[in-house]
Amino acid sequence: MSDLLKIFLTAALTLFGGTLLLVFGEFVKVLVVVPLQKYREHVQVTRDRLDFYANQITNFFPASPSDEEWDRIRQISRDLRSAATQLSSKYAGISSRRLLIKMKIIPSAKKLAEAYGSLIFLSNSIPRHGERLDGEHDPIIMNNDHIERAKAALMP
Repeated sequence: MSDLLKIFLTAALTLFGGTLLLVFGEFVKVLVVVPLQKYREHVQVTRDRLDFYANQITNFFPASPSDEEWDRIRQISRDLRSAATQLSSKYAGISSRRLLIKMKIIPSAKKLAEAYGSLIFLSNSIPRHGERLDGEHDPIIMNNDHIERAKAALMP
């Protein structure tokens, strides 16, 4: 085999290998990296919403809220419900979840379901005066527990 043929074969193999690597890299980027990045960004937004609304969902609104307070209650409820549903959909969009769970990059589906359930619970349980029950049914204590459960469940 002549030196010129070796040079052309080496160049062709290098070009083919580079193209194959580029195509494979784009598949990984589109199927794993971008959805994972969107999921992680949404986890941060969810944790922000939990921290931002914590003082309001762990304190009582008046028994008969004003229109402004009802608007605030509805906004909190919408934001938390939206956070739950977007979290679930962004998690579902990640390919190779099993591998990422084993590598402790994302939480398990069970932990995500727990975070989802806690967020939905919180969106439905903004406490108002007159709702206080005794012991383990105190809405303030329950909401605080669900905030902590959701935050813990979002950690891998």
